[in-house]
Amino acid sequence: MHKEHTVYMEQYAYASKIRHSNASLKTAFSIAVLLLCVVLDSIPVSVFVILSMMAVTVGIGRVRLTDYIRLLGIPLFFIVFGGIALIFTTHDAGRAAEVTLRAIGGISAFYFLILSTPVGEILGVLRKCRLPKLFIELMYLIYRFIFVLTDVWNFMNISAQARLGYVDYRTSLRTFGGIAGNLLVLAMRRADAFYNAMESRCYAGDLCFLEESKKCRLHECAGAVLYICAMVGIRRFCG
Repeated sequence: MHKEHTVYMEQYAYASKIRHSNASLKTAFSIAVLLLCVVLDSIPVSVFVILSMMAVTVGIGRVRLTDYIRLLGIPLFFIVFGGIALIFTTHDAGRAAEVTLRAIGGISAFYFLILSTPVGEILGVLRKCRLPKLFIELMYLIYRFIFVLTDVWNFMNISAQARLGYVDYRTSLRTFGGIAGNLLVLAMRRADAFYNAMESRCYAGDLCFLEESKKCRLHECAGAVLYICAMVGIRRFCG
């Protein structure tokens, strides 16, 4: 896989072995797991979701474990520090652990979706749910332009490293200031080129994606139902 973070999500979604499953089913399943993980408010349920989602994404989806942990580490950093702050404010380590694990469980369910379903298919599901077209298109454009901005920063950072821009503290500060000053201008140029590419492909206000017809298989539906039942069962018998 490409090492840059800007292409992680899309690459793994297209390479996933779960990609050919029905997008509506995966979306509904992920949302249901996320909501149940929050509503059931149980440490055993949260741990079950974290481990099982990792097992499905890595074992069936064929995402490398090291890459999955690296991707999960981005939100995990903020969640863990939020949990530590919660300990100091509430003086209740048990409650802080519950909240932290619930958040990680919800993120794991969300990662299952985005690492196995391309963005175009997720937008197709949102269209079926009758969400406003403007909302869907803005969501996609913001998502794409965030990666454009990150991509520009990445190339500038690599260029600075090649020119020994971080050789010492003083040089690093000067390099950081230069990158920060040029980042917006270069990102706007890339965004303009992105929009021109869309117009050259007959963009007229509607974002259209090629969607494959994927049937909802019986064993996948049964597996989703059994998983949700397992969450409820764990909450009832394990607390």
